[in-house]
Amino acid sequence: MNEQNSRKKINIFKIICVTLALIITLYCIASLVIMVAADDPLPMPLGFGSAVVLTGSMEPTLSVNDLIFFAKSGEYNVGDIVVYSTGGIPIVHRVVQADMQSGVIVTRGDANNTDDDPISVARIKGKLFFSLPFVGAIPRFVRTVPGLIMVLLILFALLFVSVRGMTADNERSDKAEELLQEIERLKKELDGYGDNDSENDKKE
Repeated sequence: MNEQNSRKKINIFKIICVTLALIITLYCIASLVIMVAADDPLPMPLGFGSAVVLTGSMEPTLSVNDLIFFAKSGEYNVGDIVVYSTGGIPIVHRVVQADMQSGVIVTRGDANNTDDDPISVARIKGKLFFSLPFVGAIPRFVRTVPGLIMVLLILFALLFVSVRGMTADNERSDKAEELLQEIERLKKELDGYGDNDSENDKKE
């Protein structure tokens, strides 16, 4: 029973991993479609977006190839790290001046000595709320056509292996159950023969 429970837990873990990978892949597909169709370098298909830090202008807070996640905000204050694009290139800098009444924001990289050109609030895609160090190279590759094809192939392979493994485990469990039932049947038959022998001995 313990072995069967362990196998079930492993299968559940595999299914969860494949499901999460599938969700991430679908998100990347949606982002890639929006990026191409709408010519938007920073798509936000689910109300939030992700980007990869391309330069060291935010060192030491953020490094090259850090993966960041951002969401739209109704207000941006001094000190917030925001994301916007310039010429199709995502810019991840900190707000150093914010005038929400006029709708003008001034940003600067933590490692830079000069401010960026002022931009309107409408150009800001969102505010940073989470980052993963040094894993941005993966989604950069996934968002390319070859990378997306490779990830899809890997996902289908994992799904096939997981389903096949579950089927094999179920077959083994069924055979083990049948074997236990056969052993139990033989045991009862042997007990029956033993009882008959005892009765015959008493009659003699």
